[in-house]
Amino acid sequence: MRYYFFLDETGDHGLNYVDKNFPLFLLCGCLIRENYLKDMEGKVNAFKQRYFKTNSVILHSRNIRKCEGAFQVLFDLKLKASFYDDINSIFKEGEYLIIGSSVDKEEHMKRYGKGAKDPYALSLSFILERLIFCH
Repeated sequence: MRYYFFLDETGDHGLNYVDKNFPLFLLCGCLIRENYLKDMEGKVNAFKQRYFKTNSVILHSRNIRKCEGAFQVLFDLKLKASFYDDINSIFKEGEYLIIGSSVDKEEHMKRYGKGAKDPYALSLSFILERLIFCH
């Protein structure tokens, strides 16, 4: 059985500067079996065709929230409600495992001082520790 693991982050992992509005670094991964991935890809592509008439639109959360680019269609509130219902259904029905790690950079630096590890490396090590126990 083949699995795929997708990884993405949000926030800045550097410790030289902490944004007071978002002092967190988050790393999150999604583990999915190959056969479920193909099923989900089919559902996502059908979803994209329904709303954008193309599969090339990237479902980037910031653009969706701000209704930017292709997501300007979401200014239509009825369409937006349908969009969210449909995308939520895809994720609710999907079979996958989410593994995530977050670091409050201010607390991390207070606790470990100069010995504070890079939040990206630290989060990745936590995620990999948990990933090895999966199927």
